Amino acid sequence: MSWRKLRGFLLPISIALFALGVYLTITGGYWVLHASEFIGKNEYFDYLTQWAGAWNWWFLILGVILLLAGGWYAVDNIRKRRKFDEYIESDSKKKFVQNLRELEEIAYKLGPKYEERLAEKKREWRVKH
Repeated sequence: MSWRKLRGFLLPISIALFALGVYLTITGGYWVLHASEFIGKNEYFDYLTQWAGAWNWWFLILGVILLLAGGWYAVDNIRKRRKFDEYIESDSKKKFVQNLRELEEIAYKLGPKYEERLAEKKREWRVKH
C-alpha cells in the first residue's frame, strides 16, 4: 500500500496505536508497581503480565511512547479535519481563496478523499490554482 493511500487511514491507525499504548502502559505499569511492592496483588493483572516476565519493563516504555505518539497523531488529525471542514464549508469565496494554500496542505496530509473534496470545491467556486 502506498503512502498516498495510507494517509487516509492515519486516524484509525493512530487510535489503534493509542489503545495499544494504553494497554501496554497499564499492564507494564502494574507489573513494575507490583514488583516494587508499591501496590498489592491483582489476579487479573497478574494473568495479563505473567507471560511477559521482565519484558514488562520494555512494554511499559513502548506503551508510553505509543500512548503519546498515537494520542498526538489522533488529536492532530481530528484538528486538521475540523479545520478543513470549517474552510471548505464556508459560504465565502474570499475566505476559501485566502485559506487555499493551507487547505491544500491539509488535504494532502489527510489523504485522497480530502484532496477530491477540495478539487470539487475548487470547481464549484471556479478557482484555478
